[in-house]
Amino acid sequence: MIANILILIALLSTILSFPLVSHYYSNLSEVNAQSNTNSLGNVLSHFFGSITNTFKQLAKKPEYTVNVEGNQIFPNNTLKENIVDKYQPSTYNIKDLKYNLLGFNVAAHDIKIHVNPSKIDANKTRIDIPLMLASNVTVTNGIINLNYGQVDLGSIYGIYDKPTDKMKVHIPFAVASKYLHL
Repeated sequence: MIANILILIALLSTILSFPLVSHYYSNLSEVNAQSNTNSLGNVLSHFFGSITNTFKQLAKKPEYTVNVEGNQIFPNNTLKENIVDKYQPSTYNIKDLKYNLLGFNVAAHDIKIHVNPSKIDANKTRIDIPLMLASNVTVTNGIINLNYGQVDLGSIYGIYDKPTDKMKVHIPFAVASKYLHL
């Protein structure tokens, strides 16, 4: 299914970036004046160049983002201060985490998390999450109802913003697709 989505994205981006054929033949005398050029070769070159560029963009580790309230990530203010102000790596537990990803409501329980924070600027902290294990996870969208006993969401990261007390969590496509069946 993922392969089909990637092919569809590649084709759509190619079609959308491909100039209309009428652009090449809008003036017949212009086409005759360019008789020494290979217009079919130009069209094919453009077509395959677009596909190549699309796959290069997809290879840049595509990801989804989710905004989560600070109080969902940090169970107490002391822990939050140690992570976002003192940049101390920490391992702790979160009772529940709920968010929406691509129209799916995700609810996870009994989460073990390890974070490695680093300063971006006075207001933002990057938080790498190499370990995030959750139990009893449900993924629903009204039509699809999935349940998982154990979910590993390691390899994600977040950008915590102090003024808004929110974290934008970045979830790689490969991690999300394991559980959303995309």
